[in-house]
Amino acid sequence: MKTVIKLLFAFLIITQSTTTTFSQENGSIKKSDKQIFILGKKYYLHKVKRGQTLYSLSNTYKVSIQQIISENSALLSGGLQKGMEIKIPVVENIPEQNSDSKNNFIYHTVQIEETLYSLKNKYLVSKEEILKNNPEIKDDKIKVGQVLKIPKVNNKSDISQGDYYFHKVKPSETLFSLSQQYRVKMESIKRLNPEIINGVLILGQTLKIPKGNYSSMETLVIDHNNTEEPKYYDYDPLYFEEAGTIPCDEFQYNRFVKFKVALMLPLFINENNSASITKGKYYEKTEKFYELYQGLLVAINKLKKSGISLELYVYDTEGNSDKVQKILNTSELENVDLIIGPVYSKNFRLAANFAHNHKINIVSPVPQNFNKLVKTNPFIFVTNPSLETKVTNLSNQMANSYDRSIIVIHNGTSEEKKTIELFKDRLVKTFASYENINEIVFKQVDYKISGINGVLDALSVGLDNIVLIPSSDEAFISDIVTRLSYNKNRYKITVYGMKSWESFRNIQIEYLANLNCHYGTTSYIDYNNKTVKNFIYQYRNTFNSEPGLYSYLGYDITYYFLNVMKKYGKHFQFCLPSDPNLKKNGLMYSFNFQRITPLSGFENNWLNIIKIDKNYNLIKVK
Repeated sequence: MKTVIKLLFAFLIITQSTTTTFSQENGSIKKSDKQIFILGKKYYLHKVKRGQTLYSLSNTYKVSIQQIISENSALLSGGLQKGMEIKIPVVENIPEQNSDSKNNFIYHTVQIEETLYSLKNKYLVSKEEILKNNPEIKDDKIKVGQVLKIPKVNNKSDISQGDYYFHKVKPSETLFSLSQQYRVKMESIKRLNPEIINGVLILGQTLKIPKGNYSSMETLVIDHNNTEEPKYYDYDPLYFEEAGTIPCDEFQYNRFVKFKVALMLPLFINENNSASITKGKYYEKTEKFYELYQGLLVAINKLKKSGISLELYVYDTEGNSDKVQKILNTSELENVDLIIGPVYSKNFRLAANFAHNHKINIVSPVPQNFNKLVKTNPFIFVTNPSLETKVTNLSNQMANSYDRSIIVIHNGTSEEKKTIELFKDRLVKTFASYENINEIVFKQVDYKISGINGVLDALSVGLDNIVLIPSSDEAFISDIVTRLSYNKNRYKITVYGMKSWESFRNIQIEYLANLNCHYGTTSYIDYNNKTVKNFIYQYRNTFNSEPGLYSYLGYDITYYFLNVMKKYGKHFQFCLPSDPNLKKNGLMYSFNFQRITPLSGFENNWLNIIKIDKNYNLIKVK
């Protein structure tokens, strides 16, 4: 808020002084010949002369006073002074407009906070249309001061007036498509337009369409007498069904008896050994699986030093189901104690059925949707939590840390709505254990319809606003994060987003830091950790390369499961739920395996909560 006040104060001083100094100017100001580029943006370097004002400079350079101030922070404290050298954005020349152009296009000068997403919503045109008419736009990035050619919507077919929109029917539009576009019922449109006969629309017809409820607020009532049964099970109903199983507290490890571990990966060994493969390169997309294998080898080397004996069987699946089936038909695989892989869904299902039949524990090392499979196979270990588990962990974090007013911003997709409903359900069940909380204020904003105004209406001044945005749409996220960041001085905002945002190119890390952004992730590496540093050192020395993310994954899976086997033997699955000490923090992954149902396999019930701090560091909160 202080920044806004300073900006307004500087603006008032400068505009008030304009009337007294403008008369001192001698003729028009000459544009500077000096131009520079800063971070890809072009500026004039203008040296201020006696009598020149921000008003006269804005007229000469065709930019707003606000733009000049925003590019020159010294103006906030001392105003415009003779001899100062200031940066002024170069505004591209507006294209010459013939009569057709004037009728068909709007020439828009980009302002602070504006994005392609906001412009397409403002002018009711697609992003593709804007890009088509402005080929100079690169990577979907527009610059303050840039002049864009925006196609006009014919005859203003969509005009807002009071509580209604007036819409001119275009080709291929139907009553159903309009009801979906405006989020209203078809009956509501027909009621306001009695001229519609048998639900048939006429091209060019102007319809009156009611404005929908684009944001909503509901009170979620907490029922303290209806707490949910625990999702995970702290006992093992299968324990006594396995003949020859040694009780958890009686197993004694014998280093002279080797554990047998099978690793099944699409390594394409023959192809990678081919002369056609350039040295240091890998065949197609096999590099990450070699990284996983190499991480596993580093773990095995460390495990052997700690006294664990094992035999490793490595199988190249070549990503082929027939090859996997041939491997499963070998007699030696029936006698292994643990299977890691395969990685592809169809192949893993084959191996999981084999493991079930032979009572061998099997680990899915990469993210896959095995929800149905894991519920019917008690020998499966899924390292990546399901969406339901992630949402449950996230709702627990938000419930433990914040007040009871929560805002969810979405873009209207079915996937986002599914996540929101799941989140509401988990949030209510989480708060059921809080005796002093009887209700939660839960707000939803459909950003596609209501835009930033709907969001600002939902935010509260003076309270902590917890904002959940369950989307991975980069254009949408870029727009909403930018606009929320510009309002950070007015509202206290903490955003909960998605791990996928890390890879977005069009979002400035500064904006995420401004919004105290949090997200949940299964993977997190602390490069200051001594164990991590030692792993990197060992990996470099062994393979003469840097470890990738799959290297850490291979290490963590191997180190965790072999240590569990050392403690409880190959039937370790019966002992996991009762041993809280087996919650293991790895180099990148953390593990807390629990059964989903009494007769199911195991799911990793661990989610790291990460936040981006003011110094742009990723900090592990949980």
